[in-house]
Amino acid sequence: MLAARWHGRYDIRVEDVVPRVPRDDEVLVKVHWCGICGTDLEEYRAGPLIIPTDEPHPLSGRMAPLTLGHEVVGEVVRAARDGTGPPVGTRVVPDVVNGCGQCWWCLRHEEGLCPSVCVPGQQDDGGLARLMIAKARTCVSVPPGLPMETAVLAEPAAVAVRAVRKVPEIIGAVALVVGGGTIGQLTAQAVLAAGAASCWLVDPSEYRRRFAEAHSAVRACSPGDLDAALADLDAPGVDVVFECSGADGQLTRSFDLVRPGGLVVAVGLGSGAQPVPLPALVLGERRLVGSAAHLWDADVAQAVRLLADGRLDAADMVTHRIPLQDLVTVALPLLSQPDPEVLKIAIDCR
Repeated sequence: MLAARWHGRYDIRVEDVVPRVPRDDEVLVKVHWCGICGTDLEEYRAGPLIIPTDEPHPLSGRMAPLTLGHEVVGEVVRAARDGTGPPVGTRVVPDVVNGCGQCWWCLRHEEGLCPSVCVPGQQDDGGLARLMIAKARTCVSVPPGLPMETAVLAEPAAVAVRAVRKVPEIIGAVALVVGGGTIGQLTAQAVLAAGAASCWLVDPSEYRRRFAEAHSAVRACSPGDLDAALADLDAPGVDVVFECSGADGQLTRSFDLVRPGGLVVAVGLGSGAQPVPLPALVLGERRLVGSAAHLWDADVAQAVRLLADGRLDAADMVTHRIPLQDLVTVALPLLSQPDPEVLKIAIDCR
C-alpha cells in the first residue's frame, strides 16, 4: 500500500509498504481522509521532535521510518479477532491517544497523561496511508448523514471539545478565543454549543474573521480592535480566554483580557517558553489550565455528535483536498505558506 513515511528532516517519502498483521484487539481501517496539521509540518521541517529515532517506542515498538497522520476517518475492512469494536463496513474515526493501560493515569482513564502515551502518526504508524491499524474499542462510529470529508475534522474538533470541558462554568459565560486556525474556529463554535452567552474570536487574518462570523454566532475582530470591541462588557474582562494560537506573547496577553477570578485555557503550543504574569495570576485569583489530546469516549464521540448534528458548522473548514501522492510536493508547501485562506488540508488516501 502507499504510505507517507517520515525518514528524517525534510525527508518524507510516499512509498509502498506492507502493513503488519493487526493484533487481536485491533481493526484494519481503509483510510478515506487524513488531515494534516502543524505537528506534521514541524516534524517535516524541524524533526525529530516527537518521532522516536534512536530506539523503539516502549509501547508501539516502532521508530523511524514511520507513517505520519493522526486526523483519520475511514472504514473498517477487518474486524478485531477478539470481538471488540465495530464490525466490517463501519465508518469510523480511530482515536489516536493510546496509553499503556496499566499506569496510574491509564487506570483513571487519563491516557493522554500516560508516560508511555503512543499516538499513531507520531510514535506509531498513522493514517497517511491506504490502510491503518487502530485499537478496536476506541474507534468512534461515524453516523449516517455525516460526510467523511467533514468527519475528518473529528480529531481537531475533539481537541476543541476537551478545551471547553476544562471550563466548569461555561454556561452563560463570555468567552474569547485567540487564534482563528482550525482549532480556534472549532473551539469558538464548541464554546457556544456548550452554552456560553457569547464568544469573540481574535485573529489578524480578515479571511479567518469572516469565516468565523459566517459559520456561527461568533463575533470576530482583529488584535488591534480587540480593546474597543470588549469595551462595552459589563465586567472587567471576559470570563474565559482560550489561547489557541501558541504565538509569542499571547499567553501573557490573555491575562490582560480575562477578568479577575476568570480562567485562561492554554491550547496552542508554541515553540518556546512564555512568561506568566504572577501578580495577575495570584492577586487576581485568575486560573490557568492546559488542555491537550482527548479521550475517545468523552471528547472524540462528542466531537462526532456535534459535527453530525450541525452544532459545529465545519464542512467548509476543509479548504483543500489533495491526493496522498501529492503530500510532499503540494500539501506540505501549501501548509507552510502564510496563506490566510488555508484552514484544514485533507489528504485523500482512497
